[in-house]
Amino acid sequence: MSSTAPKGRPAAKRPASSQTPGAAVPGPLVFSPAALRDYTQAIFVAAGVSAAVASRLAASLVLSNQSGHDSHGIIRIPQYIRDIERGQLDPRAEPTVRQSGPAWALVDGQWALGHETARFAMGEAVERARTTGVAFVSTMRTNHIGRLGEWAEQAAHARMIGMCGGAFTHPAALLVAPHQGAGRALSTNPMAIGLPRASSPPLVLDFATSITPEGKVRVAKEKGAALPPGSLLDRDGQPATDPNTLYAGGMLLPFALHKGYALSFMVDALSVALSGADEPDARGPGGFESGAFFLAIDPATFGSFGRWSAALDRLAHRVRSVPPAPGFTEVLLPGDPEHRARVERADAIAVPPTTWATIVEAGRSVGVGPPTG
Repeated sequence: MSSTAPKGRPAAKRPASSQTPGAAVPGPLVFSPAALRDYTQAIFVAAGVSAAVASRLAASLVLSNQSGHDSHGIIRIPQYIRDIERGQLDPRAEPTVRQSGPAWALVDGQWALGHETARFAMGEAVERARTTGVAFVSTMRTNHIGRLGEWAEQAAHARMIGMCGGAFTHPAALLVAPHQGAGRALSTNPMAIGLPRASSPPLVLDFATSITPEGKVRVAKEKGAALPPGSLLDRDGQPATDPNTLYAGGMLLPFALHKGYALSFMVDALSVALSGADEPDARGPGGFESGAFFLAIDPATFGSFGRWSAALDRLAHRVRSVPPAPGFTEVLLPGDPEHRARVERADAIAVPPTTWATIVEAGRSVGVGPPTG
């Protein structure tokens, strides 16, 4: 199938980081968010996704770029197209509730787009929490769910505290070594928490339990940039900074040594073991095991929402009032970097040429040409 893609706005080239130190490579191309959303939607519609679902997916991916998380933005398009081609992702599937009670539900993602499963699952948690005060939803047969902060914010925008995490145990996703280990055993096992406020943007925690998310390694690889020391081990267990090392059998390290490892272990247990995502009938092609969890808490259960929001504002004020440490200009709150990035990227998103080339190739593979202009 084919489609006509929208026009983007490529920017003038400028020197950027490169594969070879000292050598210049073309600078990023710059597109409007609307152009990227339209192009992304066209690609997925051509790949068999309904227009409505493709529109939501495109909005999620571009929002990740606008939020400063390029690792979970349009760079993922080729990955999802490959998953469709390999039969790992069913472009027409829809998540369903397999079992449920007043304050809980087990959602079967049915290998649909992971963003759809996550949005559906958090929606189920929020609606149940309106009655029960707190609700927990576990998912199985779940594809990559994108930037977890989006689902925590989904709950927060509904005036709920939202929490979520996910784990993936396909051999290709087991990229993280446990503390004191020199072999892959865990995925990056991210988690997020969103706190609603009455008149200010939500406060959002969103991070992988590895010191560096795999997506950011991918971004560094495509930019030709090194990773900070302490991020990677090579296949022999030796420290490395070259992002290509990860894709040659290397491994990521958990953040904060034993603390990040232990948190990663718990996220894996709550995502896979609890949902039954590791049962034979829940596994995907090649033994792929994948699950996630979503928790919604109504803060009004413990008092009025106004009381909660005022208390949260006092906490935020106390933290912001601390004098900045040497070398810093201010104390930030969780979610501040994302909110500021959205302002900075409201009209333009820069895409590295190597990333753009892989996206264009993915589009052409389903009959969609690149934007022109």
